[in-house]
Amino acid sequence: MTNELFRNQLASYASVHRDWRNKATHFVGIPVIVFSLLLLLSLWRFELGDRQFTLSLAVAIIALLGWMALDLGIGIVMALLMAVAWYAAAAFAGALGSPQAVWIAFMALFVGGWVLQFLGHHYEGKRPALIDNIFQAFIGPMFLVAEAMVMLGQRRDLAELMGEGDVTAR
Repeated sequence: MTNELFRNQLASYASVHRDWRNKATHFVGIPVIVFSLLLLLSLWRFELGDRQFTLSLAVAIIALLGWMALDLGIGIVMALLMAVAWYAAAAFAGALGSPQAVWIAFMALFVGGWVLQFLGHHYEGKRPALIDNIFQAFIGPMFLVAEAMVMLGQRRDLAELMGEGDVTAR
């Protein structure tokens, strides 16, 4: 169920995410960044037929289809997590009440998430994978799910790809 593109991209991503501190910052930072994007995209609405949808939902569905195409099992888990994040972002945007407040929350969350990412890479001693390959930004959320599944013993097929190697810690 895993295609070769995903295996190669995951191995590349994992190679610069070996240090436990880097992984820990990513387990917080990546969901915060994804949530911030869903929050911001909830501001834009469009009609399809007689129903109204947000750009947040449309982007989430497109991302999920891409993740499922790369690995169906991880994609399904991503769908469950993304449904919760999408709903929470829509509810939070509604609670904030104004586009200006949503923008402020987006900026705080987005910048905070990236600060965590770069802090993790400081510990790792390696530059972020997406600097060399922007597609790695799409792989990051999948890496978290794959890492959790491997730790739970569910994806032994990915364990070797994500194996521990030398880490240059500072």
